[in-house]
Amino acid sequence: MLRRWSVLLILLLLLIAPASQAQPEPDFDDYEVTLARIASLGADMARYGAGSRGYFEALGEHGDPLYIAPLIDILYFSFGNTNATTELFDALSTLSGQPSTLNWVGYLEWASENDIALPPGYDQFKGDLLGELIDPRFEDFFVNVQDDANVNLVEAVWGGVRVDGIPSLVNARQISPEEAIIESDLFPQFCSGECTYPESDEFVFGVEIDGDARAYPLRILNWHEMFNDVIGHTPLLDAPNGEQLCNFRAPTVFDALARSGDAFVLINGQSAGCDHEGWVAVDAVEWVDSDWETVAQTLPDIEAGEAVLDRADGIEGRVIGRPVMLAYCTLCGAGILYDVTLPELNYTDREGNPVELGETVLEFGSTGMLMRSNKLMYDRNTNTVWNAFTGIPAFGPLVSADLELPLLPVVVTTWSDWLADHPDTSVLSLDTGFRRDYRNGSAYSDYFNSPDLMFPSFQQDTENADNKEMIFGLNFDDNPRAYPLTVLAEQAVVNDTLNDVNVVIVSETLPERDFFEPGGAAVRAYDRGELTFSQNEAGQLVDDSGVVWMVTEDALVADDGRTLDRIAGHLAFWFGWYGFYPETDFYGVSS
Repeated sequence: MLRRWSVLLILLLLLIAPASQAQPEPDFDDYEVTLARIASLGADMARYGAGSRGYFEALGEHGDPLYIAPLIDILYFSFGNTNATTELFDALSTLSGQPSTLNWVGYLEWASENDIALPPGYDQFKGDLLGELIDPRFEDFFVNVQDDANVNLVEAVWGGVRVDGIPSLVNARQISPEEAIIESDLFPQFCSGECTYPESDEFVFGVEIDGDARAYPLRILNWHEMFNDVIGHTPLLDAPNGEQLCNFRAPTVFDALARSGDAFVLINGQSAGCDHEGWVAVDAVEWVDSDWETVAQTLPDIEAGEAVLDRADGIEGRVIGRPVMLAYCTLCGAGILYDVTLPELNYTDREGNPVELGETVLEFGSTGMLMRSNKLMYDRNTNTVWNAFTGIPAFGPLVSADLELPLLPVVVTTWSDWLADHPDTSVLSLDTGFRRDYRNGSAYSDYFNSPDLMFPSFQQDTENADNKEMIFGLNFDDNPRAYPLTVLAEQAVVNDTLNDVNVVIVSETLPERDFFEPGGAAVRAYDRGELTFSQNEAGQLVDDSGVVWMVTEDALVADDGRTLDRIAGHLAFWFGWYGFYPETDFYGVSS
């Protein structure tokens, strides 16, 4: 009896099968439905190797070029699926007019160069695709961003990691050079050759703001590609108006235990090279969850003979400093330091509502996406995606605010040179809170030492320099100029004029190492005014009157006290600079 019913059931299914398989022709004019279908097929192709059963072929025959961008996106995730990719290539060739033999890189570079149009709802499609395949957080970056994006969204490509898969450092621990020597013994697994931290010839990003010097070794930043920090310090005194013990650095949190009137507070805390209890000026600190008027009512006043608080009862504060962020694009060899304090942040949110936040400090992380082989970062305040190379919002809420992060000076030099010039410097601790291989050369060494790029960058020009030749870039009011390090290292002092600004670029060649990292010379630029500079036989910087000038991080300083301000510029691979400044001059060729 059971067998009879099974046969009947099979016959019934055969009778109704033709009707159930008769599918209506897809309506490719309905972009919302079609993009959802493309995203679903793309996810199935990437996960299961599924085909499209002629869907892409029909889409190509439909002839709407607005579907080129989404097809390029899913092509990226379909490698190894021969049937599906054949359909995709044929459809892309039909829609674009490009050869079907073009690979994903070729199609993306063609689409980028031609700034192709995007279908309505492409932003949601891209967010859904990346969110489904990689990380749901990708969806947050693509909500209602298409209409006012500063870039073509097809150029934003997945870089191989999840959101914050390359974790940025936030107020990471700084230590003194003496403490760094101790860390050499605490972390022997990070030794490579010279077992000291930092090694004398290893490269560091050197930053000095308001007298506070800090070093950020590239061996650590290669793994994190970004740091958010607050730079600044204030003297810690042995008594109110007393002798200086050390400099207490931002943004280390301390406990305030007492006050001396309204001028000084007694603190207990530990910053790099300064783990003392002492006194700091009230106007040099800020309070974690309060203000001075409230704090003053709680802190005992020693001038009134009141007893100092126990540390457990202390009030948390920190030294005021300058919030900064270094965006280090390892792929394009550029470490760029930005000021991230916005005096007044006003923008329109994703729903079109005005937002007024007043003074705001932005904190940045890694989106896991790239554009022209350059890092796309995001601010954790608004989820706006930023171009790390230009400091301009690429897409998201802050595009409406018309922002550009101000540049700050940074130099790439060796640890030994930085320490010699800044004996009171701090340095980034190996104890970052993350488990990474912080040996010199452990990250990106193969890439740095290869002429090849890892990701597409359609704007390239190798007539004057190879893609990965190091340059020093300056950009005044959209007048960019690239200075090849080979020339700067040879000349040591270069006098130039860019956009009516007279500049002098001072360079010091760094010693060769066993492997290459983005560097090669410590380069600093200054506004030279009406002076012309050269180097005397003693290696000193002198002007055309023979006056000797000292090279500092803030300015050139003359023996007679005159100063010339530092100008912010940065190193980069030539292709990285050219990718965003194709109209650039190339020093020695077009300047």
